[in-house]
Amino acid sequence: MVPEKERYFFERHSKKTIALIALLILVASIYSMEKILAYKNRGIGFNFALPNRAIVLREFNPTLREYNYPAKEDIPYDTLENKAYLLRVDDNGYIMPSKRYINPDISLVFLGDSVTAELYVEEENRFPYAAAVLLEKDLGIKINSYNASRIANNSLHSLDVLLNKIIPLKPDVVLMMHTNNDVAILLYEKSYWNNSPTRSIIFDTNKNLVNNFFKIMRDRMIPNLSREIRLAGIKLRTLLNRDKNPEGALDEFAQRRGQKIAEDTAAMLEQFEMNLQTFISICKIRKIAPVLMTMASRFKDQPDKNVLDRFKTVGVSYQHYKRLFDLFNDSIRKIARVNNILLIDLAAAIPPEKEYIYDSIHYNDRGAIRVAEVIKDHMEPLLRQILAQKPAPSLSRPKVAK
Repeated sequence: MVPEKERYFFERHSKKTIALIALLILVASIYSMEKILAYKNRGIGFNFALPNRAIVLREFNPTLREYNYPAKEDIPYDTLENKAYLLRVDDNGYIMPSKRYINPDISLVFLGDSVTAELYVEEENRFPYAAAVLLEKDLGIKINSYNASRIANNSLHSLDVLLNKIIPLKPDVVLMMHTNNDVAILLYEKSYWNNSPTRSIIFDTNKNLVNNFFKIMRDRMIPNLSREIRLAGIKLRTLLNRDKNPEGALDEFAQRRGQKIAEDTAAMLEQFEMNLQTFISICKIRKIAPVLMTMASRFKDQPDKNVLDRFKTVGVSYQHYKRLFDLFNDSIRKIARVNNILLIDLAAAIPPEKEYIYDSIHYNDRGAIRVAEVIKDHMEPLLRQILAQKPAPSLSRPKVAK
Protein backbone atom coordinates (compact mmCIF):
# COMPACT_ATOMS: atom_id res chain seq x y z
CA MET A 1 0.00 0.00 0.00
CA VAL A 2 1.40 3.41 -1.04
CA PRO A 3 2.01 5.70 1.97
CA GLU A 4 -0.21 8.74 2.15
CA LYS A 5 2.74 11.18 2.05
CA GLU A 6 3.75 9.83 -1.42
CA ARG A 7 0.18 9.79 -2.78
CA TYR A 8 -0.26 13.48 -2.14
CA PHE A 9 3.02 14.84 -3.61
CA PHE A 10 1.25 17.54 -5.62
CA GLU A 11 -0.65 18.79 -2.58
CA ARG A 12 2.59 19.02 -0.62
CA HIS A 13 4.67 20.64 -3.48
CA SER A 14 2.02 22.43 -5.48
CA LYS A 15 3.96 25.71 -5.91
CA LYS A 16 7.16 23.99 -7.07
CA THR A 17 5.22 21.77 -9.46
CA ILE A 18 3.34 24.72 -10.99
CA ALA A 19 6.61 26.70 -11.34
CA LEU A 20 8.29 23.77 -13.09
CA ILE A 21 5.36 23.30 -15.49
CA ALA A 22 5.33 27.06 -16.23
CA LEU A 23 9.08 27.02 -16.94
CA LEU A 24 8.72 24.09 -19.33
CA ILE A 25 5.86 25.83 -21.13
CA LEU A 26 7.94 29.05 -21.40
CA VAL A 27 10.97 27.20 -22.82
CA ALA A 28 8.80 25.29 -25.27
CA SER A 29 7.08 28.54 -26.35
CA ILE A 30 10.38 30.35 -26.92
CA TYR A 31 11.80 27.43 -28.87
CA SER A 32 8.65 27.16 -30.98
CA MET A 33 8.61 30.91 -31.68
CA GLU A 34 12.25 30.80 -32.77
CA LYS A 35 11.49 27.97 -35.19
CA ILE A 36 8.41 29.76 -36.56
CA LEU A 37 10.38 33.00 -37.10
CA ALA A 38 13.28 31.13 -38.68
CA TYR A 39 10.82 29.51 -41.12
CA LYS A 40 9.14 32.87 -41.79
CA ASN A 41 12.51 34.60 -42.40
CA ARG A 42 13.75 31.68 -44.53
CA GLY A 43 16.84 31.47 -42.34
CA ILE A 44 17.78 35.12 -42.95
CA GLY A 45 18.05 37.28 -39.85
CA PHE A 46 20.39 39.09 -37.51
CA ASN A 47 22.46 36.88 -35.25
CA PHE A 48 23.72 38.64 -32.13
CA ALA A 49 26.35 35.94 -31.66
CA LEU A 50 28.10 36.81 -34.92
CA PRO A 51 31.64 38.23 -34.61
CA ASN A 52 31.69 41.89 -33.59
CA ARG A 53 35.11 43.14 -34.63
CA ALA A 54 36.95 46.14 -33.20
CA ILE A 55 40.38 47.71 -33.54
CA VAL A 56 42.63 47.52 -30.51
CA LEU A 57 43.72 50.80 -28.92
CA ARG A 58 46.86 49.52 -27.28
CA GLU A 59 47.44 51.68 -24.24
CA PHE A 60 47.94 51.18 -20.54
CA ASN A 61 44.58 51.03 -18.78
CA PRO A 62 43.45 54.57 -17.88
CA THR A 63 43.78 55.38 -14.14
CA LEU A 64 46.02 52.32 -13.62
CA ARG A 65 48.13 52.34 -10.45
CA GLU A 66 50.53 49.46 -9.87
CA TYR A 67 54.03 48.48 -8.86
CA ASN A 68 56.16 46.50 -11.29
CA TYR A 69 58.94 44.17 -10.22
CA PRO A 70 61.72 42.75 -12.40
CA ALA A 71 60.66 39.26 -13.43
CA LYS A 72 62.58 36.60 -11.51
CA GLU A 73 62.96 34.46 -14.61
CA ASP A 74 64.71 37.36 -16.41
CA ILE A 75 67.33 37.88 -13.70
CA PRO A 76 70.26 38.38 -13.78
CA TYR A 77 70.06 41.87 -15.15
CA ASP A 78 73.40 43.60 -15.25
CA THR A 79 72.52 47.01 -13.84
CA LEU A 80 68.90 46.96 -12.66
CA GLU A 81 67.96 47.32 -9.02
CA ASN A 82 65.51 44.62 -7.94
CA LYS A 83 62.78 46.71 -6.32
CA ALA A 84 59.24 48.00 -6.90
CA TYR A 85 58.79 50.56 -9.70
CA LEU A 86 55.62 52.65 -9.64
CA LEU A 87 53.50 53.00 -12.78
CA ARG A 88 50.71 55.58 -12.81
CA VAL A 89 48.47 56.21 -15.82
CA ASP A 90 46.18 59.21 -16.28
CA ASP A 91 42.51 59.05 -17.29
CA ASN A 92 43.42 59.18 -20.99
CA GLY A 93 45.91 56.32 -20.93
CA TYR A 94 49.13 58.38 -20.79
CA ILE A 95 51.95 57.40 -18.44
CA MET A 96 52.26 59.96 -15.66
CA PRO A 97 53.50 62.61 -15.07
CA SER A 98 51.74 63.87 -18.19
CA LYS A 99 49.56 66.99 -18.24
CA ARG A 100 51.40 69.37 -15.92
CA TYR A 101 50.03 72.64 -17.28
CA ILE A 102 46.57 73.77 -18.36
CA ASN A 103 47.99 76.16 -20.98
CA PRO A 104 51.43 74.88 -22.02
CA ASP A 105 53.64 76.68 -24.53
CA ILE A 106 54.63 73.36 -26.12
CA SER A 107 53.09 69.88 -26.07
CA LEU A 108 55.13 66.79 -26.89
CA VAL A 109 53.95 63.20 -27.31
CA PHE A 110 56.17 60.11 -27.30
CA LEU A 111 55.14 56.92 -29.11
CA GLY A 112 56.88 53.61 -28.62
CA ASP A 113 57.03 50.30 -26.82
CA SER A 114 58.49 49.09 -23.52
CA VAL A 115 61.74 50.96 -24.20
CA THR A 116 59.81 54.23 -24.07
CA ALA A 117 57.41 53.10 -21.34
CA GLU A 118 60.42 52.35 -19.08
CA LEU A 119 58.56 50.34 -16.45
CA TYR A 120 61.77 49.73 -14.48
CA VAL A 121 62.78 53.39 -14.26
CA GLU A 122 61.72 55.90 -11.61
CA GLU A 123 58.94 58.24 -12.73
CA GLU A 124 61.01 61.40 -12.73
CA ASN A 125 63.81 59.74 -14.74
CA ARG A 126 61.73 58.32 -17.61
CA PHE A 127 63.09 60.12 -20.63
CA PRO A 128 59.79 61.46 -22.09
CA TYR A 129 59.24 63.35 -18.84
CA ALA A 130 62.89 64.11 -17.98
CA ALA A 131 63.59 65.53 -21.46
CA ALA A 132 60.67 67.96 -21.11
CA VAL A 133 61.94 69.14 -17.73
CA LEU A 134 65.40 69.80 -19.19
CA LEU A 135 63.90 71.68 -22.15
CA GLU A 136 61.78 73.80 -19.83
CA LYS A 137 64.86 74.90 -17.90
CA ASP A 138 66.81 75.80 -21.03
CA LEU A 139 63.98 77.52 -22.90
CA GLY A 140 62.12 79.04 -19.95
CA ILE A 141 58.74 77.77 -21.14
CA LYS A 142 55.95 75.40 -20.05
CA ILE A 143 55.98 71.96 -21.64
CA ASN A 144 53.51 69.10 -21.36
CA SER A 145 55.03 65.77 -22.33
CA TYR A 146 52.71 62.80 -22.90
CA ASN A 147 54.05 59.25 -22.90
CA ALA A 148 51.70 57.20 -25.12
CA SER A 149 53.88 54.09 -25.27
CA ARG A 150 52.94 50.57 -24.21
CA ILE A 151 54.82 47.33 -23.84
CA ALA A 152 54.84 45.08 -26.94
CA ASN A 153 53.58 47.84 -29.27
CA ASN A 154 54.86 48.11 -32.81
CA SER A 155 54.61 50.98 -35.30
CA LEU A 156 51.15 49.95 -36.53
CA HIS A 157 49.79 50.11 -32.97
CA SER A 158 51.32 53.57 -32.62
CA LEU A 159 49.69 54.74 -35.85
CA ASP A 160 46.34 53.72 -34.39
CA VAL A 161 47.10 55.59 -31.15
CA LEU A 162 48.19 58.63 -33.17
CA LEU A 163 44.98 58.74 -35.18
CA ASN A 164 42.52 58.04 -32.41
CA LYS A 165 44.05 59.52 -29.28
CA ILE A 166 46.91 61.92 -29.96
CA ILE A 167 45.54 64.10 -32.76
CA PRO A 168 42.72 65.50 -30.53
CA LEU A 169 45.45 66.82 -28.17
CA LYS A 170 46.78 69.02 -31.00
CA PRO A 171 50.40 68.52 -29.93
CA ASP A 172 53.26 70.49 -31.45
CA VAL A 173 55.61 67.52 -31.79
CA VAL A 174 55.21 63.73 -31.83
CA LEU A 175 58.31 61.59 -31.41
CA MET A 176 58.22 57.91 -32.38
CA MET A 177 60.71 55.13 -31.70
CA HIS A 178 60.13 51.58 -32.93
CA THR A 179 62.63 48.96 -33.99
CA ASN A 180 62.73 45.78 -31.90
CA ASN A 181 59.03 44.86 -31.87
CA ASP A 182 58.72 45.61 -35.58
CA VAL A 183 61.60 43.26 -36.31
CA ALA A 184 59.99 40.58 -34.13
CA ILE A 185 56.44 40.81 -35.51
CA LEU A 186 57.61 40.83 -39.13
CA LEU A 187 60.11 38.07 -38.47
CA TYR A 188 57.66 35.70 -36.78
CA GLU A 189 54.26 36.74 -38.21
CA LYS A 190 55.40 38.15 -41.61
CA SER A 191 52.85 40.99 -41.42
CA TYR A 192 51.53 43.64 -39.03
CA TRP A 193 48.04 42.27 -39.77
CA ASN A 194 48.11 38.83 -38.21
CA ASN A 195 46.33 36.49 -35.82
CA SER A 196 48.76 36.83 -32.94
CA PRO A 197 46.85 36.41 -29.64
CA THR A 198 48.71 39.35 -28.11
CA ARG A 199 49.59 41.71 -30.99
CA SER A 200 46.79 41.40 -33.53
CA ILE A 201 45.29 44.76 -34.47
CA ILE A 202 41.70 43.44 -34.75
CA PHE A 203 39.76 41.39 -32.20
CA ASP A 204 36.24 40.01 -31.70
CA THR A 205 34.38 41.63 -28.79
CA ASN A 206 31.91 38.72 -28.69
CA LYS A 207 34.59 36.08 -28.31
CA ASN A 208 34.78 34.72 -24.75
CA LEU A 209 32.18 37.30 -23.72
CA VAL A 210 31.02 35.40 -20.63
CA ASN A 211 34.58 34.66 -19.56
CA ASN A 212 35.55 38.31 -19.99
CA PHE A 213 32.52 39.42 -17.95
CA PHE A 214 33.63 37.32 -14.98
CA LYS A 215 37.21 38.58 -15.36
CA ILE A 216 36.00 42.18 -15.25
CA MET A 217 33.87 41.52 -12.16
CA ARG A 218 36.79 39.73 -10.51
CA ASP A 219 39.18 42.59 -11.27
CA ARG A 220 36.75 45.16 -9.87
CA MET A 221 35.85 43.25 -6.72
CA ILE A 222 39.27 41.84 -5.78
CA PRO A 223 41.86 43.72 -7.88
CA ASN A 224 44.94 42.82 -5.81
CA LEU A 225 44.06 39.14 -5.50
CA SER A 226 43.11 39.16 -9.18
CA ARG A 227 46.58 40.40 -10.15
CA GLU A 228 48.19 37.59 -8.16
CA ILE A 229 45.89 35.08 -9.87
CA ARG A 230 46.92 36.39 -13.30
CA LEU A 231 50.61 36.24 -12.39
CA ALA A 232 50.17 32.68 -11.12
CA GLY A 233 48.49 31.79 -14.42
CA ILE A 234 51.42 33.25 -16.36
CA LYS A 235 53.89 31.23 -14.29
CA LEU A 236 51.86 28.07 -14.84
CA ARG A 237 51.76 28.59 -18.62
CA THR A 238 55.49 29.27 -18.53
CA LEU A 239 56.14 25.95 -16.79
CA LEU A 240 53.90 24.08 -19.24
CA ASN A 241 55.81 25.60 -22.19
CA ARG A 242 59.24 25.14 -20.68
CA ASP A 243 60.17 22.58 -23.33
CA LYS A 244 59.69 25.27 -25.99
CA ASN A 245 61.22 28.03 -23.90
CA PRO A 246 63.87 26.59 -21.56
CA GLU A 247 64.85 30.00 -20.24
CA GLY A 248 61.45 30.19 -18.55
CA ALA A 249 60.41 33.69 -19.64
CA LEU A 250 56.86 34.46 -20.73
CA ASP A 251 57.02 34.07 -24.49
CA GLU A 252 54.21 35.09 -26.82
CA PHE A 253 56.15 33.64 -29.78
CA ALA A 254 56.60 30.27 -28.06
CA GLN A 255 55.03 28.37 -30.98
CA ARG A 256 57.68 29.77 -33.32
CA ARG A 257 60.68 29.14 -31.09
CA GLY A 258 63.01 26.33 -32.01
CA GLN A 259 61.94 26.53 -35.65
CA LYS A 260 64.17 27.78 -38.41
CA ILE A 261 62.89 31.21 -39.35
CA ALA A 262 63.02 32.24 -42.99
CA GLU A 263 62.28 35.84 -43.87
CA ASP A 264 62.18 38.22 -46.79
CA THR A 265 64.34 41.05 -45.47
CA ALA A 266 63.42 43.44 -48.28
CA ALA A 267 59.70 42.89 -47.69
CA MET A 268 60.13 43.42 -43.94
CA LEU A 269 61.94 46.71 -44.47
CA GLU A 270 59.37 47.85 -47.02
CA GLN A 271 56.49 47.29 -44.59
CA PHE A 272 58.35 49.08 -41.80
CA GLU A 273 59.27 52.04 -43.99
CA MET A 274 55.67 52.42 -45.18
CA ASN A 275 54.58 52.71 -41.54
CA LEU A 276 57.24 55.34 -40.88
CA GLN A 277 56.15 57.27 -43.96
CA THR A 278 52.50 57.03 -42.89
CA PHE A 279 53.43 58.44 -39.47
CA ILE A 280 55.21 61.39 -41.04
CA SER A 281 52.40 62.09 -43.52
CA ILE A 282 49.67 62.02 -40.87
CA CYS A 283 51.65 64.37 -38.63
CA LYS A 284 52.33 66.86 -41.42
CA ILE A 285 48.72 66.86 -42.58
CA ARG A 286 47.67 67.59 -38.98
CA LYS A 287 50.30 70.34 -38.61
CA ILE A 288 52.35 68.33 -36.14
CA ALA A 289 56.14 68.16 -36.31
CA PRO A 290 57.16 64.47 -36.63
CA VAL A 291 60.41 63.26 -35.09
CA LEU A 292 61.93 59.80 -35.55
CA MET A 293 64.32 58.13 -33.12
CA THR A 294 66.52 55.11 -33.65
CA MET A 295 66.68 52.49 -30.88
CA ALA A 296 69.87 51.95 -28.91
CA SER A 297 70.92 48.48 -27.84
CA ARG A 298 73.75 46.32 -26.53
CA PHE A 299 73.99 44.51 -29.86
CA LYS A 300 77.75 44.60 -30.49
CA ASP A 301 80.02 42.54 -32.71
CA GLN A 302 81.29 40.88 -29.55
CA PRO A 303 78.24 40.87 -27.24
CA ASP A 304 78.19 40.40 -23.49
CA LYS A 305 77.29 36.91 -22.30
CA ASN A 306 73.96 38.00 -20.77
CA VAL A 307 72.89 39.46 -24.12
CA LEU A 308 74.07 36.46 -26.12
CA ASP A 309 72.29 34.02 -23.79
CA ARG A 310 68.92 35.55 -24.69
CA PHE A 311 69.22 34.20 -28.23
CA LYS A 312 69.36 30.52 -27.34
CA THR A 313 65.74 29.83 -28.31
CA VAL A 314 64.65 32.63 -30.65
CA GLY A 315 65.03 30.72 -33.91
CA VAL A 316 67.62 33.09 -35.38
CA SER A 317 71.24 33.62 -34.52
CA TYR A 318 72.42 36.63 -32.57
CA GLN A 319 74.40 37.98 -35.52
CA HIS A 320 71.43 37.61 -37.86
CA TYR A 321 69.07 39.40 -35.47
CA LYS A 322 71.62 42.16 -34.91
CA ARG A 323 71.84 42.62 -38.68
CA LEU A 324 68.04 42.99 -38.94
CA PHE A 325 67.96 45.36 -35.98
CA ASP A 326 70.65 47.54 -37.56
CA LEU A 327 68.88 47.52 -40.93
CA PHE A 328 65.65 48.73 -39.32
CA ASN A 329 67.55 51.56 -37.61
CA ASP A 330 69.09 52.42 -40.99
CA SER A 331 65.56 52.61 -42.44
CA ILE A 332 64.63 55.13 -39.75
CA ARG A 333 67.64 57.25 -40.68
CA LYS A 334 66.80 57.03 -44.38
CA ILE A 335 63.12 57.94 -44.01
CA ALA A 336 63.98 60.90 -41.76
CA ARG A 337 66.54 62.14 -44.29
CA VAL A 338 64.24 61.73 -47.30
CA ASN A 339 61.46 63.63 -45.54
CA ASN A 340 63.79 66.28 -44.12
CA ILE A 341 62.58 65.82 -40.55
CA LEU A 342 64.44 65.68 -37.26
CA LEU A 343 66.21 62.43 -36.46
CA ILE A 344 67.43 61.65 -32.95
CA ASP A 345 69.93 58.87 -33.47
CA LEU A 346 69.94 57.22 -30.05
CA ALA A 347 71.58 54.11 -31.50
CA ALA A 348 74.65 56.25 -32.23
CA ALA A 349 74.44 58.45 -29.13
CA ILE A 350 73.98 55.86 -26.34
CA PRO A 351 76.96 53.56 -25.66
CA PRO A 352 75.98 49.87 -26.03
CA GLU A 353 77.00 49.11 -22.47
CA LYS A 354 75.37 47.72 -19.33
CA GLU A 355 75.90 51.05 -17.55
CA TYR A 356 72.97 52.41 -19.58
CA ILE A 357 71.01 49.34 -20.76
CA TYR A 358 70.18 46.58 -18.29
CA ASP A 359 69.34 43.81 -20.78
CA SER A 360 69.47 44.07 -24.58
CA ILE A 361 67.48 47.26 -25.25
CA HIS A 362 65.88 48.61 -22.04
CA TYR A 363 67.34 51.55 -20.14
CA ASN A 364 68.10 51.71 -16.46
CA ASP A 365 67.79 55.05 -14.63
CA ARG A 366 71.21 56.20 -15.73
CA GLY A 367 70.48 55.35 -19.34
CA ALA A 368 67.10 57.08 -19.25
CA ILE A 369 68.68 60.28 -17.94
CA ARG A 370 71.33 60.13 -20.67
CA VAL A 371 68.64 59.66 -23.33
CA ALA A 372 66.74 62.68 -21.94
CA GLU A 373 69.87 64.80 -22.31
CA VAL A 374 70.37 63.68 -25.93
CA ILE A 375 66.73 64.42 -26.77
CA LYS A 376 66.99 67.84 -25.14
CA ASP A 377 70.06 68.77 -27.19
CA HIS A 378 68.41 67.72 -30.47
CA MET A 379 64.97 69.16 -29.73
CA GLU A 380 65.99 72.68 -28.68
CA PRO A 381 66.43 74.09 -32.23
CA LEU A 382 63.11 72.60 -33.37
CA LEU A 383 61.22 73.98 -30.37
CA ARG A 384 62.78 77.41 -30.82
CA GLN A 385 61.57 77.34 -34.43
CA ILE A 386 58.04 76.36 -33.33
CA LEU A 387 58.00 79.01 -30.61
CA ALA A 388 59.06 81.68 -33.11
CA GLN A 389 55.85 80.99 -35.03
CA LYS A 390 53.68 81.32 -31.90
CA PRO A 391 52.69 84.29 -29.74
CA ALA A 392 55.29 85.11 -27.09
CA PRO A 393 55.05 82.87 -24.00
CA SER A 394 53.17 84.34 -21.06
CA LEU A 395 55.36 86.01 -18.43
CA SER A 396 52.83 85.22 -15.71
CA ARG A 397 53.40 82.38 -13.28
CA PRO A 398 52.67 79.02 -14.96
CA LYS A 399 49.29 77.58 -14.05
CA VAL A 400 49.79 73.96 -13.12
CA ALA A 401 47.11 71.42 -13.95
CA LYS A 402 45.68 69.57 -10.99
